[in-house]
Amino acid sequence: MNKLTHDNLLKARDFIFGNSGDINRAWFRYNFENEDTAAFMDVLANYQHENGGFGGLVYEFEYQGPCLVCTEMAFRYLFYLKEKPPADHPVIKKAIKYLQNRYRPDVGCWGEEMEPEVNDGAHVGWMGYDPNSYPPIADEDERIRKYKPNRQAALAAFVALYSELVPEDLYQDIIKYPVKKILRYYDKASPLYGQSETDGSFKSDIHVPYNLKCYNQFVSCLKDEGLANRLKAILLQNPTACMNLDKNKWQRSFEDVACEIVGRPESFLYPSVTVEVEESLDFLVNRMNENAEWHLRWRLGSGEAFDRLQIKYEAHLTMLYLAILKRFGRIEL
Repeated sequence: MNKLTHDNLLKARDFIFGNSGDINRAWFRYNFENEDTAAFMDVLANYQHENGGFGGLVYEFEYQGPCLVCTEMAFRYLFYLKEKPPADHPVIKKAIKYLQNRYRPDVGCWGEEMEPEVNDGAHVGWMGYDPNSYPPIADEDERIRKYKPNRQAALAAFVALYSELVPEDLYQDIIKYPVKKILRYYDKASPLYGQSETDGSFKSDIHVPYNLKCYNQFVSCLKDEGLANRLKAILLQNPTACMNLDKNKWQRSFEDVACEIVGRPESFLYPSVTVEVEESLDFLVNRMNENAEWHLRWRLGSGEAFDRLQIKYEAHLTMLYLAILKRFGRIEL
């Protein structure tokens, strides 16, 4: 078992604190210095806009206003807090209100996750605003087939975690689509298994790494334990289908390795993919460079704006990887 040295942890801290904003500094302090939930929430609140949405938490575009992409990133932080904020916390109440207002029953999800202003500044090609990406879908079965778990299921997890703040009929509509998507297209006993594709980069939805990562959060936040256990059993039928297990390819695309998908040892997925997760943790430790940093193998884009985004993204990535290694006990503290 490889572990990150304490010296490298301190070097990584310098990189993070010197090249990223308050949220990454606060996440480092939470994970490695005090685990003070209230202090972290105070910092997170500074990224929340009046309408309840979050901005400035994603580094693949310049736009700093509220959007669903950054709101999902905010939930990622909340998901890994050991002590979850109560439902009456102002940040939680505002965020749930934002999600209620943005939800689109006509497509069974939140629809377009970007704002038009994203296109006005520097942004990576896969993060642009497209007003035509989510046309209304009249048929419910078609909504289920076209449901994109990537990011949408994580937003549904946020709502599930604080379901007491949402009207029951709206809550049931929100969870219906990720639940039925799993039942119909992820269950090997279903005649529709593997027959849904919402990302042209993969053969089917079961092969998209981020889908399982979001479903991992979703089923973990459901308060109906019977339903959650049923869905977990289905997702455990083929948990490595979306995992890149070719170690020769990890050098080129290491964001999709097993430890990122599973996220924490308490995950229901971990016992079934322990070997894969532990090997990917070894890889992360070995992948850190001599300056105790993790860098992308590609450029986000060319020009000064992308240069600024690149360094912020890589400092953020370094912080995310440190948090993963900490949760799995892979850092000498």
